[in-house]
Amino acid sequence: MDSLFNPAVMLLKRLSVALLTLVLVGCSISTPNQQPVLKNTDQTLVDAHQQRLDSIFRWQLSARLAIIQRQTNERDGLYLDWRWQRQPDTRQQLRFSHPLKGQLATLTMLPEHAELTLEGERYQGDNAEQLLQRVLGARLPLDELSQWVLGKVTPTLNQRQFISGGRLAAASVTRANAERWSIQWFYGDAADPLPQQIQLQSAQLLIKIQMNEWQLTPSLTAQPVTQDANTL
Repeated sequence: MDSLFNPAVMLLKRLSVALLTLVLVGCSISTPNQQPVLKNTDQTLVDAHQQRLDSIFRWQLSARLAIIQRQTNERDGLYLDWRWQRQPDTRQQLRFSHPLKGQLATLTMLPEHAELTLEGERYQGDNAEQLLQRVLGARLPLDELSQWVLGKVTPTLNQRQFISGGRLAAASVTRANAERWSIQWFYGDAADPLPQQIQLQSAQLLIKIQMNEWQLTPSLTAQPVTQDANTL
């Protein structure tokens, strides 16, 4: 099986990420404490929380991104500005930057089109996953990532686990190439409707996305804190 890390390193190296970024971004993303997982899922709470997330039609996320090779613990990091909208049309854009060198690359994703701007060159494809695989050899789970960063449940997610308030805590997904990814969601406190961090892990890679700031339309208020008796 082809290593997923080598293409990811190629992407980050081609973005000219310096050692300073590794210190400021990659090495500083610690894993938060996980809230207790529910033994029995209250589907009513899950559905209610998902409906709240479905009401969002535009968001902007400022985040830090770290990609870590699990076998060697080698790591690379970036800053990420991510903009997504469902209205008036569906589109999203990811801007990758370095604290000293500024913007390095931009990935624009439309329903039937994707465009990558990298090192002054522009590449186009039918979708982002195919585009990155063709240009960089990278096979990363991008198609549903804009939903997963919100904590949204998608049909491809298996072995789902939830915490208080019906929020998604863990799941797994198997890609078309049979590569399996485990996903974990971490929240700041019991009232936070959105994740503080999401981690995606394959046999070779650990990807961390640390959310620094959300801007949502419409905004979400903190959900009421309830005591769950069916936690592990």
